[in-house]
Amino acid sequence: MQNKDPKIKDLEQTIMKYKRTVYGIALTQLNSKHEADDVFQEVFLLYFVKKPDFDSENAKRAWLIRTTLYKCRQYNNSKWNTHTDKTNEPDENRLVDFESESDAELYAAVKQLPQKLREAVYLHCFLGLSLNECAQLLGVGVSAVSMRLKKAERILKERSEG
Repeated sequence: MQNKDPKIKDLEQTIMKYKRTVYGIALTQLNSKHEADDVFQEVFLLYFVKKPDFDSENAKRAWLIRTTLYKCRQYNNSKWNTHTDKTNEPDENRLVDFESESDAELYAAVKQLPQKLREAVYLHCFLGLSLNECAQLLGVGVSAVSMRLKKAERILKERSEG
């Protein structure tokens, strides 16, 4: 039996550890499951090609999150995305398995938030990052993250009451 290349082994371990984080961000930020799949692959390919060196596991996680957010923004702002008619695409909620109907409704509500609000909500509420960590990853102040979360909460409450 042949030993694996250390770079391949590191990539496999990194994917296993962070696949839910990267894919979850991509899925909530993008317009389709297919685009989320593409971003997932691009992020880990970039990790493998660039071979970044990190001081800590937190630094690696932060790099993967920032890279995923950046790639999602690229997809959302691309000419293809802004000029494509998506009215006939399948409902994304049917492509994702949820444990309950309320989880599916929450996912749909978060997907309808503006991008900046979705980012803050996902990082803070779903990944459990602190306001300081969210601010660093998003490149904004802590007060901006707090305002985004409050605005998202207000919008989600209004929609759930309606």
